[in-house]
Amino acid sequence: MHETADPPRVTATASVLEPSDVYGDVVSGVLHEVLGRPWLVALLAVLALVKVVGVGRAVVHGRHPRDPVRRLSRTDRRVVLDRASHRCEHHSLVEGRCRATEDLQADHVHPHSRGGATAVENGQALCRRHNKQKSARVPWDWQLRRLARRRVAYSPPGVPTAVVRRPHRPSEVTSPTPA
Repeated sequence: MHETADPPRVTATASVLEPSDVYGDVVSGVLHEVLGRPWLVALLAVLALVKVVGVGRAVVHGRHPRDPVRRLSRTDRRVVLDRASHRCEHHSLVEGRCRATEDLQADHVHPHSRGGATAVENGQALCRRHNKQKSARVPWDWQLRRLARRRVAYSPPGVPTAVVRRPHRPSEVTSPTPA
């Protein structure tokens, strides 16, 4: 009798990749690519700094009690527009002061949603485009000082030009007058 040998069994040993190995390789590859490009490192650092500053500003300016009155009265709006000589108060470094004189809106310099007072002292005249562009952004103190300095040039004599974010005493807030 002839014995036949069983053919040898082939066992394949598949290498099993763990998810942590895959993620580690991906992260390692990305870090290698990013760190190999200094301009990308600088860009990421700037983006991180912007985010940290934004979070810091949200903490500082975030939750203040809101003024119970949301909109400026008709009289106060007229005062804000007269102080601006019926022209948008937005100012850019390249183009200077906006030339818009139509569809002006009385806006809160320090947004009402961020605790800004509904008062003439916290009002500014903006065209529709610049008001939408500003949104609920809280201005820096240096921006408020710059606005007050620019207002001196175009405001009628004797009109206060300083910006008051949140008056300390209720008597400092311009009370709403009936429309």
